[in-house]
Amino acid sequence: MEYSVEVPINVFGILKPTGCKFLRIDSRLPMKDLYQLILEDCDRQKPALILSVYGGAKYSTMTERLEKEFVRGLIHAATMADAWILTAGIDNGISKLVGEGISHYRLLQEYPNKVKCIGMTMWGTINEDTRLELKSVSSGFPTPLCKQQIPDNTQEYKETIERNHTHCTLFDSGRLNEYLGDSQRHEFVIEACKDTDNDHICFGVTIIVEGGFGSLDVLENDIREKRPIVLIQ
Repeated sequence: MEYSVEVPINVFGILKPTGCKFLRIDSRLPMKDLYQLILEDCDRQKPALILSVYGGAKYSTMTERLEKEFVRGLIHAATMADAWILTAGIDNGISKLVGEGISHYRLLQEYPNKVKCIGMTMWGTINEDTRLELKSVSSGFPTPLCKQQIPDNTQEYKETIERNHTHCTLFDSGRLNEYLGDSQRHEFVIEACKDTDNDHICFGVTIIVEGGFGSLDVLENDIREKRPIVLIQ
C-alpha cells in the first residue's frame, strides 16, 4: 500500500470476563502465519474440521426453536470432530447467534474452552468505542494514543465484536467503514487443510445461514475448492 508504514503489532490482549483473545494485524498478512499463531495458542492441537459459519450479517429470521436446534447441532459437531469454527466475528446476525450458543455451552460443560471459535473482521468495521477499548486493554499500545482519533461527526459503522468467541482477528487495511471480503477466511481454510504433518487430515465445511449478496464470495471460493456447503434458508 502506498504511503504505508510498518509498525509492531500493538493491539492485542484478552477481554474479560469471556476470555476472548483479540489481535489487530495487517490485512496483507499471509494466512499461514495466522494459522500457525492460533495453532500455537491451541497447544498445537490441530483441527480435524474447519466449520465456516456465515450468512445473514444483521438479523436472523429463524424461529427460536430452529435457532436452538442449529446451535446445538453446531456445537455438538464442533466438539465431536475437534473443529474450529470461523465466523465474521461481529455482534449481530449469525456470528452473534454462534457466540451466544458457545457461551451457553461453556456454562454447562466441564471443559469450558473446548470449542474454538475464531471471528475474522476488519479493524475499520468496528466502531470507535470498541477500538478505544481494545487499545486500552492492550499492554503493547502506548497510553497517549488510547484516545479518540477520528472526529465526532465522522460517519462510521456501529459494529462491535462478539465477545464469546475464543479468538477475534481484526485485519487492518488503514481504512474505516470497510467489511472483510472472503480472501482471508478462504486462505486460512486452505492452510489448515494442507497441514498434513504426522498424517494429520483436516476438512473444510461451510454453513451458510440466510445468506445474502455478501455470501456470494464465500460460495464462489468454496465451490472452486470443492468444499461441502450446507445452505440453511
